[in-house]
Amino acid sequence: MPSKQSSSSRKKPPRISRNLATSSPSPVPPPATSAAPPPVTEPKHNLPAYEFLGYLPDSYGTKKLFLVPRDPHILFAYWDLSPVQYQEAARAAHDGKVFLELYVQNEGRVQQIHVWDNHRNWYLQVNRPDTAFVAQLGYYRPDGGFEVLARSAEVRTPRDSLSPNIDAQFVTIPFHVPFKELYDIIASQIRPGEELAETLARLQRSDYQLPFQARVPRELTPQESEELLEYLGDEEIRRRMVGSFEITEILRKRFETMLSSGQWTSSAGAWVTSVSSPFGASFGRERGFHMHVNAELIIYGGTEPTAKVRIDGHDISLSKDGTFSYHFVFPDGQFHIPISATSADGVETRSALLSFLRMTELEGDVRKTGQPPLGEPIGRKK
Repeated sequence: MPSKQSSSSRKKPPRISRNLATSSPSPVPPPATSAAPPPVTEPKHNLPAYEFLGYLPDSYGTKKLFLVPRDPHILFAYWDLSPVQYQEAARAAHDGKVFLELYVQNEGRVQQIHVWDNHRNWYLQVNRPDTAFVAQLGYYRPDGGFEVLARSAEVRTPRDSLSPNIDAQFVTIPFHVPFKELYDIIASQIRPGEELAETLARLQRSDYQLPFQARVPRELTPQESEELLEYLGDEEIRRRMVGSFEITEILRKRFETMLSSGQWTSSAGAWVTSVSSPFGASFGRERGFHMHVNAELIIYGGTEPTAKVRIDGHDISLSKDGTFSYHFVFPDGQFHIPISATSADGVETRSALLSFLRMTELEGDVRKTGQPPLGEPIGRKK
């Protein structure tokens, strides 16, 4: 009878790995290890290594402020203030705010904008052509004074009216004659400092013989221009605000219509076909209709008669009952005006920040209403 084997000595059938039994074994995952951080890579650039000098910072912290006119009605301000410098200024400000202010000489502040640390520039709509402006960046100290961080140079917006220079020269330059050939024709007649077109215009007004036909229209005298405008009417010219070329076309077409219909009876018909010169900036008599408008601002309030009141850093006189008022001109712009009242013993202080915005849009010839002598806009720094 065979002897019984112990259970421990029994041979167990070999285990067949599930992976080995499949026809498409899946790889055994590697042991888990701590993941290494991905390597830091610089942004791609197309410059060779020896020419790449690094990336420009967002700010150099120079605290410089620049102001440039975009057109007669809009200014553009941009500044170099780092986030750290902005935060330092905001912490030093009594209200935690940094402002961009715009000034006009002899008028004071006309705009004030609260800017944040992510601001680098600002468009300022001023609607004041041919006016000098200065901008400054800063904050209000706890004592009410304005701490200037940066100030721009003075700039002037362009004029939006017609140029006072109404001189014009007309010259015929033939398309079939190359400039080199044209220059060779008149080279001996060019005066020092004279341009080719100026020389050609002068020769065409004289008896100098040119190898091509030049049409030189005769300029109208002031009396002829006045007579022509009075007869034809200048309402369309004034309404469209066109230039001298368009004026000529309007008058020519109107004259041709009148001539073909038999309406032209003035002696001006002998010379009207040569109309070609500008008539200046004034095209006729003014109508009597007009409009003017303006605005003023009054700040008023009250406190203890013995208290000290300051508006935008200026001490304000109180009446016997503690009331006060401040009356001044109110030009276009945005204004943030701090007002504070301090008790006589200096222990308690109450404050308020009033914000105002005036935006004037005019249509047609609207002028400013005359004002009595008033204080300047609050915020003017002398």
